[in-house]
Amino acid sequence: MNKNNTNHKIIRVAILAEEPLGWGSGKHYFPVILDGYTWTSNEISYKFSTTYIFDKDINKGRLKTSNYDVLLVPGGGVGDGQAIVKGFGSFREVRLWKKSITNFIKEGGGYVGICGGTALITDLSTGPDRKPKTFAERQYNKSSIGASCVTSYYKDLAFPIFYHNQKKYPERIGAMGYVFSFAPGTTTDGVRIHTAGVPIDFQIYKDNPIFSDYPNETERIRWWGGPALILPEKPDREIKVLARYPKVELSENEKTRIYAWKYIGGNTGVLKAFIKVLKMTKSEKSNLKKVISNTFFLAGDWEKTERLIDLNFSNKPSMTAEIYPNENQGRIILTTAHPEYMIWHGGHIEEVNDNGFNCMAKGFHQWKNISPLSKTFADELTHSWWIVRRMTAWAAKIPDEHMPKIIKDKINEESKKIISRNIIWDGSIRNQIENI
Repeated sequence: MNKNNTNHKIIRVAILAEEPLGWGSGKHYFPVILDGYTWTSNEISYKFSTTYIFDKDINKGRLKTSNYDVLLVPGGGVGDGQAIVKGFGSFREVRLWKKSITNFIKEGGGYVGICGGTALITDLSTGPDRKPKTFAERQYNKSSIGASCVTSYYKDLAFPIFYHNQKKYPERIGAMGYVFSFAPGTTTDGVRIHTAGVPIDFQIYKDNPIFSDYPNETERIRWWGGPALILPEKPDREIKVLARYPKVELSENEKTRIYAWKYIGGNTGVLKAFIKVLKMTKSEKSNLKKVISNTFFLAGDWEKTERLIDLNFSNKPSMTAEIYPNENQGRIILTTAHPEYMIWHGGHIEEVNDNGFNCMAKGFHQWKNISPLSKTFADELTHSWWIVRRMTAWAAKIPDEHMPKIIKDKINEESKKIISRNIIWDGSIRNQIENI
């Protein structure tokens, strides 16, 4: 931690920003939430300072405790994208990358994992009866950095289209069904907003500095396909559960359950989507890196099945905090949800109507009858930003009694950009794809 003087401390946060598959992420939220944010406790002033860090920086040795206090790993195209790519562990660059992050933690650095950032640092369990089998399951398991004693859990996990058994068992894509395939939702007063995933009321534990002074028993946080967590029976370190999934399974809740859809487009559907994406890329002069992911989103056709997607997350941990067991005591805090994203109230999920041509970009599931949003969107957008700040402060070894306040923010110019780009749907397929 950089100490300008005894009364002013700067918390240096490296935000992993590499999106290796061209799949987007919410990395741009974290500078808005953290960078320049200040608070004072017991006459000590704290300030977050954020910097994007990329794979090349890590492999060149720049991730050191002399440069940063905390490494924050977002989900989506960063954490989940890295979990796929870093599953190819035989490459020297991958081994060096993992070792560099592990050494940062061993040297006393903090690690904040958000959704895919949690999956990236943990091993993957698919339950006691089977080992990780699908491509996605194997990659998530092999990509583990290994510094955490926590294990991620998915009953099933597979990428739509590419899962070889998807025609026979389409429901076995598991939580991926909540990631890629939501149409923009509708509020009761007619606003169309991007609403993938579920705003979940997580059970909160208060024997920790993140939630010790939080007044309620649950906190609503956006969930977007993250795993559940498993703690070891005999941990080698201090570890706590901070939050759990609801006791009622998502698939048993009529408002949040979804049905699996089955891809029926074959190779022809993929080829047509690829040609369409190439034309879009040329006309819009967009990034070639997104060609593969956009082809994936636009391939069709699909048909709805009557099979519910069951996650088996009921009452399992969703947020943990642990201290690495050496003299430097680096801190690792993990959440399977997205406290950086907006939440909403009311509403329920419905399956979209078969419109003659279905693809993930258009969406298979849709939130309807969402309660009207606040005038500036501040209540929903900044609802859980305080959790991001407290997670980061704790990872940076800020004293327990000096945590940032539980507040909702006012909307500033950077927040307005997020609302325009990532919350309000502009009616275009491009904007929809950008927010998958």
